[in-house]
Amino acid sequence: MEIKFPYKLVNNFQGYVFFSEMHAQTKDCFEDSIVLDFANTKVIESNLFAIMGSLIAGMERRKNKIRLLNVQESIQNLFNTTKLIRGSARKYLWKSFVKCQQFASESEEALSDYLTTRIFPERPEITINPQIKMAIQLCVAEVFRNAFAHSNCKEVFIAHYYSVYNKKLMVSVVSQGRPFHLLVNKNLSKNLNGVGGIEWSVAEGTTTQPETRKGMGLYTIRQFIKQNQGRIQIVSGNGIWKQVKHRTFSKLYETEFPGSVVTLEFNLEN
Repeated sequence: MEIKFPYKLVNNFQGYVFFSEMHAQTKDCFEDSIVLDFANTKVIESNLFAIMGSLIAGMERRKNKIRLLNVQESIQNLFNTTKLIRGSARKYLWKSFVKCQQFASESEEALSDYLTTRIFPERPEITINPQIKMAIQLCVAEVFRNAFAHSNCKEVFIAHYYSVYNKKLMVSVVSQGRPFHLLVNKNLSKNLNGVGGIEWSVAEGTTTQPETRKGMGLYTIRQFIKQNQGRIQIVSGNGIWKQVKHRTFSKLYETEFPGSVVTLEFNLEN
């Protein structure tokens, strides 16, 4: 099987749909050969590597052999290109080539190390307000904990992307587990679709575990991102939802993502 990546893979509806369709095409593959062809790809926003890593890891667990071909010069720096060119990795390709962080357990120590040393750009011209930095860390940590607490997933993938042009930091948290609407429908006897499950989860005062709820919740994250002039995008099952400033947009798609992707976009410009 061969999957051709598009010319541009960015944080928009088409980007998330591409990965949902990639999963649909490969979910039944077992002990197969799968080629990911980047011949036409010139741009990738690297937070999307969390989705790519999650999907490739799933393919490899089903004993498929994955190959990355024709990685263009404009995106080579996003991969571990030395290993890619030498072809040294035979197993666990996503760990060798794809730059994303996998968490196999809800380890606060590992998460803290990632949030402290990895996600913020180390550039002399960028000074980040300490309060903004702490708020970003809290938001990402909340989404991370929610993934383990609610989706029954066994691992979480995180990757980030910093845009030097508009000084925006994007962080994607990916879990392959129970989508939002299945959790809500099961625990609260509702009948929501993918979009309905997301909209319920991001509303004020909602929780599926009122007796144990201790985190800030997605609604509080939404409020901070709105104040920060950022953006939040969520893919869960067949639902896609995003908030840009004071407006929200949503869409149902015929192909489901096997879990959830929460992408937080923060404005780092003072």
